[in-house]
Amino acid sequence: MAQKPDVNIVELAKSKILDEDANASTLGSLWAETPVILIFLRHFACVACRGHASQVWKQREMYESTGAELYFIGNGQPGMIKAFKEDLKIEGAKIYTDPTLKSFQAAGFKRGFIRALGPKSLVNGRKLMKDGHTQDKYEKAKGDLWQLGGILAVKPGGVVTYQFISEATGDFPLEEDLKAL
Repeated sequence: MAQKPDVNIVELAKSKILDEDANASTLGSLWAETPVILIFLRHFACVACRGHASQVWKQREMYESTGAELYFIGNGQPGMIKAFKEDLKIEGAKIYTDPTLKSFQAAGFKRGFIRALGPKSLVNGRKLMKDGHTQDKYEKAKGDLWQLGGILAVKPGGVVTYQFISEATGDFPLEEDLKAL
C-alpha cells in the first residue's frame, strides 16, 4: 500500500542524475512542465530491479495514460544503462542514474543489509528468478548493494501525489495501488 508522501522535494529536485553518456541534469527538470512517474531501482544488475523494470515497461501504457512521463532512476554507473536497456529489451525507456544516492535519500527510500538481503528479499528474489528474471554480475553494475527503491509520482511545482517505499528487495506496489496514479 502507498504511504503518505514523505519526500524532501527541494533536495530531490536539486539531485543530479546522469544519462547513459554521463550527461548531468537535475531530477527536478523532469517534472518542470509535465507530471512524472519515477521508478527508483536498486542497481542495474539486481534481479528485482530487472524484473520490476520489465514489468513496468510492459505496463507503461497504464502509467502513461495518466498523462505522466515515465522515468527509471538507478544508482549504478552510467555506462551500465545501455546494456540494461538491451538486456531487458526496453531500449525506448528513459533511464538515469544517481550514484551519489542523494535522490534516493531525498525521496525517503530505505537502505540496509537486512532489508536488501533478508529473508523477505531472498524469497522475493527466488520468485523473480523462477518467473524467468535474471541477476547480472554485480561488479559490472557498481551500484549500492544495500539501497532499496520505490516509486514517486510528481506534478509540476514539485507536488508529490504518490509514493511507494520498498521494504525489501523485490517489494513492489500492488497493481490496484498503481491504478490510483
